[in-house]
Amino acid sequence: MVSRHDIDSKDENAIRSHGHKIIKKLGKGTYATVYLTEFLEDSNKEKSKLNQFACKIMDTQKSPEDFVKKFLPRELKALRELRHPHIIHIHSIFKNDNKYLIFMRYAERGDLLEFTIKYGAIRESQARMWAKQISLALEYLHELQMAHRDLKCENILITNNFNAKVADFGFSRFLLDDNGNKVLSETYCGSTSYSPPEILKGIPYNPKASDIWSLGIIIYVMLNKAMPFGDMSVKKLYEEQVKKKWKFKSYISTIISAQVKDLLNNMLEPDPAKRFTVEKVLNSEWIRMDPRIQGMSEEENLALKEAKEKRQKLERKKCHLLKNKNPVEAK
Repeated sequence: MVSRHDIDSKDENAIRSHGHKIIKKLGKGTYATVYLTEFLEDSNKEKSKLNQFACKIMDTQKSPEDFVKKFLPRELKALRELRHPHIIHIHSIFKNDNKYLIFMRYAERGDLLEFTIKYGAIRESQARMWAKQISLALEYLHELQMAHRDLKCENILITNNFNAKVADFGFSRFLLDDNGNKVLSETYCGSTSYSPPEILKGIPYNPKASDIWSLGIIIYVMLNKAMPFGDMSVKKLYEEQVKKKWKFKSYISTIISAQVKDLLNNMLEPDPAKRFTVEKVLNSEWIRMDPRIQGMSEEENLALKEAKEKRQKLERKKCHLLKNKNPVEAK
């Protein structure tokens, strides 16, 4: 039974206007509320579970102007265009007055932070599988010349079948300008505890490299049920990161493999130029240790193929622009 105290009546009416009813509230942030909903047309109890969705309602009146004008359009564009088995699937997006309603796949086991708090440190084999799934999603994004820029445990959702899905693209961005040239990011994005030294230092940064650092933190958290760095000032955190002052819990260190320690050492590399790329993560000895997760599924292969085709189109567009801009030099 849904508690009326938990439900905003305007949200309930908005959701009902699109053929859904609210089952319960899943969470609430500063600018958005997420509900578990069910499609009303399906009266079959067994089938209705398949028609349950998470509905994220974003209130533009409560959001900062910068977010509404800059970040929200990017998120909506990304949600509409991205198609990957390890990125949360968007069913539909509606706009009701000042609110956006985003109906998406419901992840039955919640987010990775909730899962870790509930069940404790995750066994290495499970952490490896989720790390690979998240890495495949990142490989797809990076191939599209796009970065997530807010990877953290709260933005990794776990399905009933124990698969990981990347969510929340509010800070994502494409990495090419209108002429097809790569541009560095200058916006401070994401959560401090998942941010690499270059972001804390406040200098223009390569967001692909910062995504890898954030994924390294996620893997560490899965295995330790703790952050690699404590709660401290930004200045102190930067100093600890640069000096690589992190280590595994003593008892965890004795039961995990040398391969994952080596991988994290390369992912939590303070120098972004030396930090592993997503391709190196996927080809690391740690990922290759488990024969059950080698190769890619047909769905994963198809998504990557489509991303490569889109990237090739972008490169052809850039060549065309350069040719028209400098016709003499192009001959």
